[in-house]
Amino acid sequence: MTTQMRRLPGDPSQKAQIARMIRVDQAGEFGAKRIYAGQLAVLGPSRAATEIRRMAEQEERHLAAFDQLVRERRVRPTALSPFWHVAGFALGAATALLGERAAMACTIAVEEVIDEHYQRQIDALGDAEPELKAALEEFQADEI
Repeated sequence: MTTQMRRLPGDPSQKAQIARMIRVDQAGEFGAKRIYAGQLAVLGPSRAATEIRRMAEQEERHLAAFDQLVRERRVRPTALSPFWHVAGFALGAATALLGERAAMACTIAVEEVIDEHYQRQIDALGDAEPELKAALEEFQADEI
């Protein structure tokens, strides 16, 4: 038995809520990718750069999955992509300029926020959208 997402009167439809989730997740993964690109542009060869590169590869895989969902479900992408393109890179570069510890503190903060964000979405989905929920659970495990 499939249950619907919990909705109150006046809430957007389930389809609209899921489209919003996909749009926000795509934007978040794009922003994380840009943060890591900024950090890697500044950091030289180091243990931190190796770890950030590994995390950036995960974000690239997550972004590709959300890009596909946007196309398949005809979800309008965020209008803030140009902002995330510049701001994400600038944030990454700025934290890396402060040193490896600052860069890693930024990446940890990003991953913690994404972990909590995915958990809220997983909880909201309940039994609805099992494939999307499984993808979110997989991506959440990567973030942790």
